[in-house]
Formats: sequence, structure tokens, C-alpha cells
Amino acid sequence: MENIFTKTAEVSVSAKPQIVPVTSTKGGEGKSTQAGNLAGFLADAGLRTLLIDGDHSQPTASSIFALKYEAPCGLYELLMQSVDLCQPEQIISRSFIPNLDVIISNDPHDRLPVAMLHAPDGRLRLRNVLQHALFTQYDVIIVDSKGAASVMLELILLAATEFTLGVIKPILPDTREFLRGTLGVLEGLLPLTGFGIQLPAVRILTNCMEYTNLDWQTLESLRSIITNGQYLRADAFDVSLLDTIIPRLEIYKMGHASGQPVHRLEKTTTRTSTPAAADTMYMLACELFPGWKAVFDRFRNGNAEVQP
Repeated sequence: MENIFTKTAEVSVSAKPQIVPVTSTKGGEGKSTQAGNLAGFLADAGLRTLLIDGDHSQPTASSIFALKYEAPCGLYELLMQSVDLCQPEQIISRSFIPNLDVIISNDPHDRLPVAMLHAPDGRLRLRNVLQHALFTQYDVIIVDSKGAASVMLELILLAATEFTLGVIKPILPDTREFLRGTLGVLEGLLPLTGFGIQLPAVRILTNCMEYTNLDWQTLESLRSIITNGQYLRADAFDVSLLDTIIPRLEIYKMGHASGQPVHRLEKTTTRTSTPAAADTMYMLACELFPGWKAVFDRFRNGNAEVQP
């Protein structure tokens, strides 16, 4: 088969990839959809991108984009260390999007949580395995996660290089659950900082915004909580609310349904209330990865050349 590392990219490969978990302790917030949209945008911009489906029992990220090649192994073998990472075709699936590879989730019997809970290095397993030379081929690794607090969420959070992208809807109980749940998980990991392990910052992305007074009030309430440090262990955790907002629009449903990253479907818009999906994903990418803004600017200026 074609070597998966023969593809060229517009961006030089980093010595160490940026590893970004996409998290929420509540299901249905849109983690997988936005993980896929972000990964697709980064890949089209020229970054070598790997999307890992870390939702071990109810995978979504595995099936967002059609695969040109599906590897026989996936998340289960990666974490059980039963695959030879020197043979990338055994673990790396290739999507139809150039520069975007995938590690599928393949644990339908939910065996990984028990295995990782009892493994001596379980919580550090993903962090450690991603140090393999195989993964230095990527600029960015996006890791989707299950919407529940568990050892699997812990090991995904610990794999982050700098920050985790938390996805919420502007609904007051959801925002409170996110802060309580996600920060509760991180609090349980604080003892690991004594061994030199740095916990990730939390960057919160608002999803499905309807721009009603209630939505704005919810965001202002959340912003006030963060600004005033009125959250769990504010002395220990770096939490911020991103300026980028994902509006609740049909185009985002269409992207998921059609298996296309949303920036390919809506490059421009006649709306005056919200920007085009391509502009929204550009703003998100620039906010998360300011060091690559020039790359995103070049891509944005030539965005019309990208075809579904």
C-alpha cells in the first residue's frame, strides 16, 4: 500500500505535535462535531493532523469522515500496547482529506476503562504512547473523548501538551456541570503534579449559540465566574472562555451529515448576524494556535480552491 507518510504538507513538521483533548463531562455538547471540524480545517490549512477517537464505547469521530484506508487496529490496541507502532499501517487510518489521519475507536465491549484503571501506568498510557517517533510526523493531534468522568477522560487530559478544549452549550446547568465535572476530574489528578506532570489549561468553546438574551446572560455568568476565580481550585487551574463562538446553524448539522468539515460547505454568507462557517473555524484556529496564524491566513485567502 502507499506509505502514509509520503504526503506533502505546506507546513514543516514539528518535533513535537500539539496534543489537544476535546472534552466535556456531559454528553451531547457537540465535542465530536467540533473536534472533526477543527481537525478538518487544520488539515486543509496544511498542518499534518491526526484525529484520535477517544470515545471508547460510543465512537463518533471515527465515522465523521470517510476513510480511504482503515487500519486493522485502533484505540484499543494503541492503549493495550498490542500493536507495533513501527508499522503505521497497522494503526493509522487515512481519511479522504489530505493531511488528516485517524485512529479509530474499536472497543465496543467497553474493556478499556477496566484495563486502564488497573494498569500501573493506566492514566499515563496515552501520554506515554504518544511520545513514540510515529507521532512526531504530525503537527497537531486532536483527541475526542467520551462525555463522562472516567479514567479514560483522565488519561486523555493527561496527554495534552498545553490545553484541553472544553465544549459547552450556553445553558446554565450545562456550564455548571462542565466546571464541576471537568475541574473535578483535574482536581483528582493534582497529586501527579508532584512528579513534574503539568495539568492542561482549560479553554472553553461555546457551541450552539442562539444569541438570545438568555444565552448571553449564561455566557456573562460563566465569564464572571471565571474572571473572579469562583470555580473549583482556581488557585491551581487556568480556565478561560474563548472569544470564538459556534452559532447554532443548520450548516453545522449539514457538515456532520455530509461527512465534510464545515468550512468547505460555507465559505461565504449573506448573513449579517453570524460569520460564515469558514470564518468561524478560522477564528477558532487562530485563537487556539496563534503561532500558525500566518498559515491560516494563507489558507483563508485561497480557501476557494478547497473543494468538497
